[in-house]
Amino acid sequence: MRSRRLVRCEACWLPVLSCLCAELPRIAASTRLVVVMHRREAVTSSNTGRLAGLCVEGAEVRVRGRSPSDEPLPPGRTLVLFPFEGARPLAMGDAGQVLLVPDGTWTQARRIARRDPLLRSAEPVTLPSTCSSRYGLRRGVRAGGLSTLEAIGRALALLEGDDSIATRLDALLDAFVERQLRARRDGGRLSLPRSPEP
Repeated sequence: MRSRRLVRCEACWLPVLSCLCAELPRIAASTRLVVVMHRREAVTSSNTGRLAGLCVEGAEVRVRGRSPSDEPLPPGRTLVLFPFEGARPLAMGDAGQVLLVPDGTWTQARRIARRDPLLRSAEPVTLPSTCSSRYGLRRGVRAGGLSTLEAIGRALALLEGDDSIATRLDALLDAFVERQLRARRDGGRLSLPRSPEP
């Protein structure tokens, strides 16, 4: 429970001395992104869904069980990004629609995708292909699985026809992981890197 004793940025959830907020990329997208976060993820230091919500213009992060359940979605056809059996590959023609992304551990995300009324009624889509994840903060990651931020980066790169979206969000993920691991190594006594002595 060390992470709860650290003073954390309320936006990126990193320790305040290594806050990433000033370095976040701004991603413009015609697709409306809605991250549906498991309530336990709202205080989890390894969560990446909140970062996507901070970077993608117009994105929403809804915490399941905390956000109003009757709040309407943005207008448009709704798609849920989750590799259900039978889900069709996401395509460029899906740009401009509403993309719902369940956020949590693999088990939590699957439950959200199956049980949440908004996601259950959306059309299931999946990434056409995936590469290995660069995310290294959790144990027991599902083979072929991606972090929420990686999945969103690849989905938006495809939808918006801009590979730089995935590149920029991957760079953000690398910085986030490095700072979280440094915070863990420092045992909550995180300090900024020292400047060279004059």
